[in-house]
Amino acid sequence: MPLILSLWGAAIVFLSVVYAWATVAFGIRFSNLTNRGIITTGPFRYAKHPAYLSKNAMWWLMFVPFLSNFGTAAAVQSCVLLLGVNAVYYARAKTEEKHLMADAAYRDYSEWVKANGLFARLVWRRRKPHAL
Repeated sequence: MPLILSLWGAAIVFLSVVYAWATVAFGIRFSNLTNRGIITTGPFRYAKHPAYLSKNAMWWLMFVPFLSNFGTAAAVQSCVLLLGVNAVYYARAKTEEKHLMADAAYRDYSEWVKANGLFARLVWRRRKPHAL
């Protein structure tokens, strides 16, 4: 199915570009658990952890098509290992957020992304009507 393969490949390339874009947006401020300023531009205006999200989604897309070639046991093992990697990145993101919440600018940014980011746009939320 060439169309599905092309779309699948395009999704992997797109996620790779998002990951690279998020990494470049850090610039020289890139560091582990060090607040060197809050980044709110580039892909960070859509999600708090675009590099983590895109990298983990890309890995799923890269490995899922090939799971059936190795048998059921290998497919389950690969999925469990990927879930483990996802859990590590989730824990890392939560740890970073915990440290960054001491910064008022990050708290404001976090609230803005929660209300206006990609996931806020994708997930329907019931909102109260404005009072007149």
